[in-house]
Amino acid sequence: SLFFLFFVKKSWHFFNTVIYYTGIPNWYIGIGSDKMNKKEEVINAARDLFTKYGYKKVSMDEIAKEANVTKKTIYSYFSDKEAMFKYFASEELQSMKEKIENDVNSSTSFIDRVSKILYESLLFRKNSDLIKTIIKEISKNNTAECISFLKFYDGEIVSYIEEKIKQEIQNKTIKKCDAHLTAFIIYKVYSSILFEYDREIDEEKVTKEVTNILKDGLLN
Repeated sequence: SLFFLFFVKKSWHFFNTVIYYTGIPNWYIGIGSDKMNKKEEVINAARDLFTKYGYKKVSMDEIAKEANVTKKTIYSYFSDKEAMFKYFASEELQSMKEKIENDVNSSTSFIDRVSKILYESLLFRKNSDLIKTIIKEISKNNTAECISFLKFYDGEIVSYIEEKIKQEIQNKTIKKCDAHLTAFIIYKVYSSILFEYDREIDEEKVTKEVTNILKDGLLN
């Protein structure tokens, strides 16, 4: 019956190729994947252009041309160029957090974990091609959207460290403190040394020095 053909899989062998028939029309199967592919094309095109040229020089027309879609298609995924730009801040943060969660051993001490989080997050920031371009654009043009990008990015890392501190306070492995302020100080001190210190530095050594300073304050 037609009902049976719709759900039961049949196959034909032709020149060693197996074709499966489900009874579901091809146009129906392709709707979701085609839409997803277009969004990925838009995201990939925008990422490449922002990484090469920064925020200010890239227009929605250029992104549409690079992705081979219409601007209307782009606006169906992102409300404007700034929203798209912020998407990449979230994407960078997610990649960074996944790397940290994979690398940080939960059995090590809190100070060692904070040290690892600081090291990995700021090294990731330092090595990101997109963020390198954004920092250059800020130094040349002081572009508001790029400043907002870095502010959001840094703020999210501070929040991430803050959550780790709160967990340790709850577990009574460190004494009570203002978790947000402590996270802010830890991150800003280390990032200032990494990006503003006027001498050659060893990132791992700096991380250990900064976290050693914290030991007396947080653990004793």
